[in-house]
Amino acid sequence: MARIQALWRHLPPGGRLLFFDVKPVTVKAYGGARYTAEHRLILGRPQKIRGRFYLFLEYDVASGKVHWAFLPGKDSRYVCQFMRRVRRWYPHGEIWVALDRDSAHPCKSRLTRRTMRQLHLHYVSLPKGCPDDNPVETLFSPVQTRILDSSNDPDAQATQRRISAYLRGHNRRKDRWIQISYLPDTHKH
Repeated sequence: MARIQALWRHLPPGGRLLFFDVKPVTVKAYGGARYTAEHRLILGRPQKIRGRFYLFLEYDVASGKVHWAFLPGKDSRYVCQFMRRVRRWYPHGEIWVALDRDSAHPCKSRLTRRTMRQLHLHYVSLPKGCPDDNPVETLFSPVQTRILDSSNDPDAQATQRRISAYLRGHNRRKDRWIQISYLPDTHKH
């Protein structure tokens, strides 16, 4: 955490600190989680899966805005594909990406490390076993409760449209900044 705090305090002009994470999304009726007070479930446990994808999400600490993509997997190839998009979204300046220690992330994947070096993206790993230290988890939570747990979408594209609409709304809100306990004054913009 001390390294992330130092990065935040000493970012050069035009520099950005971004947080990144990936969420697997399985499209089922009501997220597979809606039940009734009656003895019989509204939906049986074995449901037909209507689609599966991964939500890649990046949170910019300075602006409070998010960028996202829907990709079919979460291995190193897809992480590299998303990092190329990050560089297109932020073409100039020094970019630091804070992420966990997943096997596809640069602390464990040689391909991801090499791609990030080529794109001039720096990375810093979050402490092991501390998923709550990543503010992206704060964004995943309402996606789960407001969209996935109450959805009956016919396919993955419908779910992706609903998630995109929610995240676009987040970017328009004036109170979009996430308070990060270990980074002072991130929410006072």
